[in-house]
Amino acid sequence: MQSVLLALSFSLIFMQIDWVVREEEQLQSVAQTVADHCSDSSFIALHGDLGAGKTTFVHFLGALWGISDVRSPSFDLLHVHAGTRTLLHMDAYRLRQEDPAFTDWEDWCRPPFCLVVEWPERLSHVLAFQMHLWFFLQPDGARRIQLKMFE
Repeated sequence: MQSVLLALSFSLIFMQIDWVVREEEQLQSVAQTVADHCSDSSFIALHGDLGAGKTTFVHFLGALWGISDVRSPSFDLLHVHAGTRTLLHMDAYRLRQEDPAFTDWEDWCRPPFCLVVEWPERLSHVLAFQMHLWFFLQPDGARRIQLKMFE
């Protein structure tokens, strides 16, 4: 009985969507789907190799909220963008536990916001991501994108 109760305590996937993207502009549809499912305080994890399209996806997501200057936060760790919703774009690849972005992220998160994290494995013990997007480069140059949303 104990193992059944333990299994029920884990998050359950309540939606999964897959796309094959051959043109950069097709990421707009992916971004629209994600934006449509964002709550007032959303945490989104982006998984994928360098060059897989994570930052380009965030650019399209930001555009939906009136943000035009999205660029990679690789060396800054965190970019905060103001639009109809606050978009926090973090690249956790170089994040260390002593970095202010690691501990002070709550100071920037005022609803409505969306925190999007590239390389989220570095923060998985701190944040509960409601959405995960995986970006896979295909041999023909296309990208397969998989979205999983959790309760």
